[in-house]
Amino acid sequence: MRRLILGMACAGWAVCAWGATAPTADSGPSPGTVPNAPGETPAARSQGTAPGPIPNPAADSSQGLWERSSLLGDLDGIRPALGARGIAITPVYTGEVMGNFLGGAGGYDGRGHGVVYDQSLDVPLDIDFSKLVPGWEGGSFHVSASWLAGPGLSPSYTGDFSNTSAIQGFNTVRLDELWFQQTFCQQLLSLKVGEIAADSEFFDSSTASVFVNSTFGTFTLVANNLTDPHNSPIYPLAAPAVRLIVQPLPQFAFQCGVFDGNSESQPANSSGTAFPLNAGSGVLLLAEAAYLVNQQPNDQGLQATYKLGTFVHTGDFAAWNPQSGERGTDYGIYGIVDQQLYSRNGKTIAVFLQPGYAPPGVNLVEWYAAGGINLTGFVPGRAADVMGVAMARSQVSGDYSHAQATLTGNGTYSAETVVEATYKVTLSPWWSVQPDFQYIFTPSGRNGSPDAAVLGLRTSVAF
Repeated sequence: MRRLILGMACAGWAVCAWGATAPTADSGPSPGTVPNAPGETPAARSQGTAPGPIPNPAADSSQGLWERSSLLGDLDGIRPALGARGIAITPVYTGEVMGNFLGGAGGYDGRGHGVVYDQSLDVPLDIDFSKLVPGWEGGSFHVSASWLAGPGLSPSYTGDFSNTSAIQGFNTVRLDELWFQQTFCQQLLSLKVGEIAADSEFFDSSTASVFVNSTFGTFTLVANNLTDPHNSPIYPLAAPAVRLIVQPLPQFAFQCGVFDGNSESQPANSSGTAFPLNAGSGVLLLAEAAYLVNQQPNDQGLQATYKLGTFVHTGDFAAWNPQSGERGTDYGIYGIVDQQLYSRNGKTIAVFLQPGYAPPGVNLVEWYAAGGINLTGFVPGRAADVMGVAMARSQVSGDYSHAQATLTGNGTYSAETVVEATYKVTLSPWWSVQPDFQYIFTPSGRNGSPDAAVLGLRTSVAF
């Protein structure tokens, strides 16, 4: 097993070395907020699986294989013809092999050791009505579907709740999102209605999106607190919702959303077409305010984004201690900071922070803190490559720990900590390869769980 994982890691770094001679685009991530773009699924936008820029059909018609923005190019003129009518279809395949060669809190072999292959194929369709319908400005439509396959390393072997992979999910073909959006007042207002994933609108950090572990996309404060029977609309789930964005000034933006309170579990809503609307499950309310620094076209200086957000779920949550008889609404608060520290001659250094809190009485994760740093363009000849290191700590609720120890005898819980080092190689605007290493302290947060070490290799291709 160790030889297999070692060989996998060597192969990944060999591909990276070969990639140093392959053509690449001179682009890199920015810590600013990014609106929903054609071709971006919830997984691609929130978890960093998109391999590069959104395909440009007009440019692809005159570019070679390595320079074009999609593998299939303009499809003999079909893509430019559709693009002229505001229609874009951009399938993205993401596959990754991950192996846990040390420790782990679970697993089929009883030791937490194993290798898995997970994959997803995301197929989004976007329509810009300003091109399709003369005189209609600001209207857009989006629908996306995905195919998910693979057992996932976390449920199969490592036993952590942060989730080593952001693309892992219930194996199925499913509808992801289905919504209509209209902007008003020269795009100062944006209203979106339909089947929406919360993590395609909220919680996102552009600097953290390069990392493979799911917690850096939708942190455990949300993903692991709003669970069954209050299944939150987090990848790969979505829910009927309304989202409003208001941006009165270029530096300030505010958004809020109202989501159905229960998306149903992934197995129960495996096709994504249940569209649950149940008043008895309550509603999920999300709000997020953002301050944007140096993000207008003519702005000078280092870019930054500062966000403060909150979630409130009006469902009936039971306390971990059933003897207390406490029930009621759940909530949480969080912050997100994306800050450039250096940007010159195509080289960028950016950091991110993600703190958060939720009350311990009904939540698994009480305190959450994550942070990391990215370096873009520092490898000679690799202007678009990104290397990064990040850490996230999920403090388990003391109430949950006490309930597990006294009521079930499962021992006590403290915290789960993830450290990740990754290097995303952009071989072409349509293809990326990403070796990844993760070390998980106390998987599941249960005291005594052996630490886990994980090696992985991800690849993404935009067709």
